[in-house]
Amino acid sequence: MKTHREIAQQLDLFHSEPQGPGMIFWHPNGWRLFQNIQQHIRQLYQQHGFQEVRTPQFLKKDLWQTSGHLMMYGEDMFFGGDQENMQAYALKPMSCPAHILLFKRGVHSYRELPVKLFEFGLVHRNESSGSLNGCLRLRQFTQDDAHVFCAWSQVQDEVIHFLNRAKLVYRQYGYQHLSVKVSTRPESSLGDEALWQKAEQILIDVCRNALIDFELQVGEGAFYGPKIELALQDNLGREWQCGTIQLDFNLPERFDIAYTNAAGEKEHPVILHQVMYGSIERWLGMLLEITQGALPEWIHPLPVAIATVDETAIDYANTLVDLLRSADLHVLTDHSNSSVARKIKRFHQMKIPNILLVGEQEMKTHQVALRRGKMVTTIEKMKLVEQLLAYRNM
Repeated sequence: MKTHREIAQQLDLFHSEPQGPGMIFWHPNGWRLFQNIQQHIRQLYQQHGFQEVRTPQFLKKDLWQTSGHLMMYGEDMFFGGDQENMQAYALKPMSCPAHILLFKRGVHSYRELPVKLFEFGLVHRNESSGSLNGCLRLRQFTQDDAHVFCAWSQVQDEVIHFLNRAKLVYRQYGYQHLSVKVSTRPESSLGDEALWQKAEQILIDVCRNALIDFELQVGEGAFYGPKIELALQDNLGREWQCGTIQLDFNLPERFDIAYTNAAGEKEHPVILHQVMYGSIERWLGMLLEITQGALPEWIHPLPVAIATVDETAIDYANTLVDLLRSADLHVLTDHSNSSVARKIKRFHQMKIPNILLVGEQEMKTHQVALRRGKMVTTIEKMKLVEQLLAYRNM
């Protein structure tokens, strides 16, 4: 069984360099795969009322002092600054304080809630060199980082919505086994004990009311609130930590953000921090190991390849390339003097699901031979795109 790094090399997706430990150099195929995964979750968030934002990566230390990250998380952060203040800034390890600043700029009524923001946040965490592992453990990675600002009365519904979205996404990738864990107050934490108990009970009640089996993880919550963690199991029985939703009542108070309630009074909202993939890079690495490179066709960076039988078919093959690209189907061509069998072997090694074979006969009849696995069918040129798109959407 190959590791995700070996598969990445086989499919020409990415690599790492000693000059950037814990960071990824994306190749064209890999970056296209990354963007396909990113676009999938972007569409889901937008369909459920989230607005996409973008916030800075390098922010002053006093922001992280206010949030509590400096005290609770400082050992895992990178620091720097300008020429006058060499340690006055920090690279963000997560996007939540920046999203809070966005919320704070507005004047909010209870009628607007919930306010939903999301960002593909590029974050940095100072992981030890010994813990780094390809895409699975990085110092720089991208979170599908979403935050819901809502009233206490809305929390239960929003947590249910999150769980339903997560189940939908994981099913779309073919995952069937989902384990749920509720993590409670850690030893080092912020805030009032009564609010911790209230928040923990809400998460437990959501799981019980939805008839979700869950494991209680005592003391494993975030420093600012309890959370639900979602883990997927692969066909080898390995468990992969992915989605999480954290119920935060501390940062709204620390940043003094508020909305006007029905009585016209100022009230702190609750923040629900949530990710579906967690880290897009880690999700991608996990997917490579579980599928061994046989990626779902709807996110495949190279769903089609064309092998010409001889050089007489090159011009015809290039018309197919134009046709496929106009339908946003990326294609790899091999017009070399290698045998067709060698070309097919190469494409199979790259796990390309659709291989088009074209020669003089196909050129004369305006057709193409489509190979999927061991099956070969003949398709008219003008019906090719329709057929490939149908395969991609299966």
